[in-house]
Amino acid sequence: MVAGSNPAGGFWCIKMKLKDIGEHEFIRRSLSKYLGHDIFYDVYTEDGFTYKIDGFQLSYFFSFMDYYDIGWKAVTATVSDIITSGSKPRIILSSIGVNSEMEDKQLEDLFYGIIDATEYYEAKYVGGDLNNSEKNGWIDIAGIGTKLCDIKSNPEEGDIVIISDEIGFTSEVFISYLNNFNIPIHEISKLRVKHPIVNKNILNFYKEFCNYIVSSTDISDGLLISLQNLSDRLNYSILIEEFNINPSVYENLRRYGYGVNDILKYSGEEFSSLFVVKQEKAKEMIEWLYHYNFSPKILGKLGKEGENEIKYKGNKLAISGWDNFKGWY
Repeated sequence: MVAGSNPAGGFWCIKMKLKDIGEHEFIRRSLSKYLGHDIFYDVYTEDGFTYKIDGFQLSYFFSFMDYYDIGWKAVTATVSDIITSGSKPRIILSSIGVNSEMEDKQLEDLFYGIIDATEYYEAKYVGGDLNNSEKNGWIDIAGIGTKLCDIKSNPEEGDIVIISDEIGFTSEVFISYLNNFNIPIHEISKLRVKHPIVNKNILNFYKEFCNYIVSSTDISDGLLISLQNLSDRLNYSILIEEFNINPSVYENLRRYGYGVNDILKYSGEEFSSLFVVKQEKAKEMIEWLYHYNFSPKILGKLGKEGENEIKYKGNKLAISGWDNFKGWY
């Protein structure tokens, strides 16, 4: 909505469609009026409990997926934020809307995926709400966790930014999808989209290094969006030296004309973790993550306070990724 004054006095406004504004900009413009700085946080924490809800349309499907996979993926999306924030998942609830023409076995498979994932993450599924939907339907998963680490956010210039794992696997699938699947896909990339798993050792990482972690977030809408959220949250620029892109994925996509910027744009739903940590423990943290089967890398460090931007080798990056109203941008 654009506002201004007219000659007769008062104000006029032009309404804008959400597809033009975008999900992220709407949150910054509108929800920030009610939530303040909390819009940059993935979870809400109070009195030792962590709360999160996430979801998507049931039409989000690839040919190599079934309804069990959808249930598993929905739980993982919620649990990823809880675990990456340093909390242990305890309770999972669901809100599901399905078309009444759906087969009962498909809905049962969806619940099987929810319950299976909940058990894997050592939480308890306690039910929720089941609705009719005239269209494709939806799945929303709410999670409650208990805080294991109370992060004391004290950012300083030079703090190190670590990513827990390589990225690019989901980019390969999404880019191939946009090319009618004419680009070959590694099996591990299909698996990362079909059956993503959050490494539960993140919780042990917090137990080991709690006092040296400044902030954290997961990668769900794209690496650059996650980095920008961290920058806004901490009020520091982030200076990137290199990205942790899987070499095999990079070489495969490069042969079809896609480069680093494309891989970053389509890097949603990796469900890896980003950490801002103190310099003196960064090397030890990297060694710890390697030991527990992560593939971590130091991406860069915090730059100047008050500069909310991401720079790669000195150049400011345009933020791109997934937006629920705009799509990829």
